[in-house]
Amino acid sequence: MPAENEWEALLRVADELSRELGYVEGEDIPGERSPLEAAHGMMGILNPEDELLAAGMRRSLAKVVAALDGDGSAGTAVRAALDAAEMVVRGELLQGNAARLPALLPSVVFLVALPTVGQDRALEISKRCTRLLESGLGK
Repeated sequence: MPAENEWEALLRVADELSRELGYVEGEDIPGERSPLEAAHGMMGILNPEDELLAAGMRRSLAKVVAALDGDGSAGTAVRAALDAAEMVVRGELLQGNAARLPALLPSVVFLVALPTVGQDRALEISKRCTRLLESGLGK
């Protein structure tokens, strides 16, 4: 598990990205809730701090998607991308590789943006995520 300030920094980067893309705090966040909460398939495997990080990352990534998919037209594809992103985060945490999450965040952002905005724009957003991480916001 990264130190608390490190995972808070990851969430700050994703939240800043969502704001830059037009997400307004307080709006509905489609896809925020994990299907794992209902199914309990993986819930409880991670320690409580890692569970908070995984849930926080999903929420932050869902805000990025909400900013990009205002009308919710991408639906199933977006939820599948959010599920996949959550599984990547959970997998890294489960393997004890939390230190890899900052390096993976731009790729995960690309993954969740792709169904909504296409490859070129998703790559542009991913690169912006990298710049935010490098700017010190992620520290």
